[in-house]
This record gives sequence, structure tokens and C-alpha cells, in this order.
Amino acid sequence: MIVAVTGGIGSGKSTVCKKLAEILSAPIVSADSVCRTLLRINGEGWFAMKSLFGSEFFLPDGQLNRPLLRKQLFKNDDLRNQLDSILHPLVRQEMLAAGTVARKKKMILLAEVPLLFEKGWQSDFDLTILVYTDMEQCVERIVKRDLVTDKEAREAIAVQMPLDEKVELADVVIDNNKSKTAFKAQLFKITKFVVKKNSF
Repeated sequence: MIVAVTGGIGSGKSTVCKKLAEILSAPIVSADSVCRTLLRINGEGWFAMKSLFGSEFFLPDGQLNRPLLRKQLFKNDDLRNQLDSILHPLVRQEMLAAGTVARKKKMILLAEVPLLFEKGWQSDFDLTILVYTDMEQCVERIVKRDLVTDKEAREAIAVQMPLDEKVELADVVIDNNKSKTAFKAQLFKITKFVVKKNSF
């Protein structure tokens, strides 16, 4: 079965996905990792970006200037929509292919998909898990991780669907505000549910 793990930026979805993978001994396919591969020099996404933007977001050696692109994406809706139109169909194609293989082998595959509900991809998966974290914790994590300002972090959060709306769409919610003990209890409860569901 294919399990999608999603959440807002800075919610801790990558950590949750990795912990679930460890407990379940399951592989992970990450939308962000697929994007990074597509944007490597001479990758399919790299060529598409070069064609659309020229050298604007590239370093002299041809590598993508990720810090510059990230900052521009925070504040430029048109740019973000253009980039999404290039990358998201390619990412979805890769994830669907991985899911097909997993289903044939009757194995569990975890898919980390940040914009799962924004893109309406939830029907691609057998189960959707949302990692929920309050706004201030998300802001703190983004500032520390991406070396951006508090204002830029809040702008990045604002362009995504509010977590409260995602809660209504998810099959399962993990509350990442709870104590470590309560958090672990949630993880084990969900893994037991996934294993049981996969056995049918």
C-alpha cells in the first residue's frame, strides 16, 4: 500500500516520515528529493527551467542557485506557478511509478508529499497522514533550517493551504505539538493500523 505523509512547511513531516519508515522497514519516495534529482545539471527539470528562465536562477557552473530561487518563490506567485507547472507533473509521474511497483510487490511505501492536498493528489494514495504543528513552531523551524527571516518564513507558510483545512481532508492526523511520549504513542498506533490495512 502507498501511504502519503504531508503537512505544512516546517511541520516536521520529513521527521515523521523517516520514523514511520524505520518502524515499518519501508522505503520512502520524497517529492522534494524527486525535484532535486530533476533539477540536477542536465536533468529533465533543469532543462525545462533553463528554457523558461534562462540563466536567471543558475550559478556560473550550471548548478541551480537554490537559496536565490527559494527566496524568490516565497514572494513571487507567478514564478512559483511557473515552476510548479514544470516540475509537478514530472514528480507525480515518478511517484505513481514507484507506487505501481510497491502495489505489485504488496509492500508498504511511504510518500512524502508537501503539497498533497493543494494539488489534489490524495486519490493517488491508499492512506493520507497529516503532520500537524502550530504556527510558531513551524516558523521557528523554517527560520533555523532555511536561514530566512521570521517574515519570510510566515510568507512561505501563507502560500500553502492552512493546516486546519488539511486536517479535514486527511485520513489520519499526527499532532506534532505533543510530548515525546505522546508523539511516539501516535506513531506506533498508526504503524499498527498501516500493517493491518496492508495485510488485507
